[in-house]
Amino acid sequence: MTRTLFALKLRLFRNGPHNERTFSLVTGLILAAVVITGASLSTHGVIHEDWIAVALTVWGGMWLFGPLAQPRHDPSAISLHWLRGYPLRSRRLAQALSWTELLGIGPLITLACLSSLVVLAAPGGTTAMAAAMAAAMAQLYLLIWAGKMVAALAGRLLQTRAGMTLAAVQTAIMLALSFAGWVPVAAWLLPRLGERDTALVTPTAGQLPESMIDILAALPTGWGYSTVLAARDGGGVGPVLLPLAALLALGVLLQLCWIALTARTLRRPPRQARSRRPAAPGRGLSLPFMTPQVAAVVSRELLTWLRDPARGVELRSAWLTPLLMTLIIASTDYSWTLPLAGSAAAVFGAMAAINTYALDGTALWQLLTTPGALKADTRGRMVAWALLFGLPSIALAALLWAATGSWLGGAAVSGAIAAAAAACAGAPLLALVMPAVGTDARHRIHPGQQAGDPTGAQMTIFPFVLLAAILPGAIGGPRWESILVAILLATVVLSLTPALTVRLLQQRGTGLLEAMTTRNTADLRSSTRPEKPTHPITGDALSP
Repeated sequence: MTRTLFALKLRLFRNGPHNERTFSLVTGLILAAVVITGASLSTHGVIHEDWIAVALTVWGGMWLFGPLAQPRHDPSAISLHWLRGYPLRSRRLAQALSWTELLGIGPLITLACLSSLVVLAAPGGTTAMAAAMAAAMAQLYLLIWAGKMVAALAGRLLQTRAGMTLAAVQTAIMLALSFAGWVPVAAWLLPRLGERDTALVTPTAGQLPESMIDILAALPTGWGYSTVLAARDGGGVGPVLLPLAALLALGVLLQLCWIALTARTLRRPPRQARSRRPAAPGRGLSLPFMTPQVAAVVSRELLTWLRDPARGVELRSAWLTPLLMTLIIASTDYSWTLPLAGSAAAVFGAMAAINTYALDGTALWQLLTTPGALKADTRGRMVAWALLFGLPSIALAALLWAATGSWLGGAAVSGAIAAAAAACAGAPLLALVMPAVGTDARHRIHPGQQAGDPTGAQMTIFPFVLLAAILPGAIGGPRWESILVAILLATVVLSLTPALTVRLLQQRGTGLLEAMTTRNTADLRSSTRPEKPTHPITGDALSP
């Protein structure tokens, strides 16, 4: 059984998409080479060896917190849904599946990073290097199963109501640290940048405090490091074998827990989607300067953002991230950059709304068969996004400008206006161009289900909206002139893009519906198809 699953995973790696794995492999090996180089430099006295403990701790933390960065994605190449219902004992199947989790890009680059322990132990001779090899393998074994357990627990927690909020919070923390974590470092290196002074404080890489190293060595991510130092410095058998035994024991315990959790998941039948709220006629939303059709779409979109589990996580994380970034920046001397959080909120709002058509699923057939519905749907989605993200992001930039009096205030507000307009118009358009099809909306009951991976579309719209936020300040400067430029740019974008979106939806709507019916984006066609759309359930032809 284990050999069969290994062969299956190898075929998936060989025949699946290679772009993301290649990028991860190259990037990981580069980072591992940096750690190995640091270990080599420490043996020659260029830097202190304590920094290797820091690097290994950070690397181990990536195994623990990495699954939390994308809690709605299955980290395994072999999905458990494929194996549910096989005439095999669930525990035996989970045990065989567990060994295939050791095969992947993550373990490979982590093993390359942990080879720095062998470099660190080289001055101690052959015995120390042998102990370092054992420590590297034991450390790798522990990190793999720690990461797998975190991913499994996060997946189960996402099936609860509290899991939606937790997923949003953990995603927001990871994004805030990724996008604003450099600010404290920049404030340390360039403390007077807000006063237009570019004097650089030269950093030093001396020895870290001994208490800090003791804490890092006491953590499970530092047990391999402790083993290597004890073996190299002749610390005796006990200091060498005890950390190794602890690594293996904790790794075995985590693997057994993962097997038990996976076996229970395999035994449990798939949950059925049930509405928690009975359908009842609601009061129509009345908005000025809008037709009743557009107002109805806005009302539907606002309710969907609050009720749909996949959209609910995106909504919460998109707003928690800029707020957490604001807290990080406010703790430094770079408070003059706080108004830029408004533009950041617009950027994250665009990334959150990049896959709305695919998230709605096969309900698209109603739009395709209702005359005049496409135009109202496009404008209604834009208005709903403006109410949820656009106007609040502009207000956030203005409030932070008033609170800080920053000289970047005008450019920040203008950037928020332009970014909000670009995101408002670009998100529906790119949702048609790069849809990420996953579990259909009628079957999706919790955010842990695969609702499509919109990473490609998010990375596409990110520079587009960011460029829109930069242009007004670059053209009009940091004063009020930039706001006029932003208003002009927003007017042009909001006037031209909706018509393009409607035309694209008319051309690709049928192909997109077929792709969501079959859950295969290869079915998507860029041109209008002559066939009439079919009902997603019965397959009967639908008349326009």
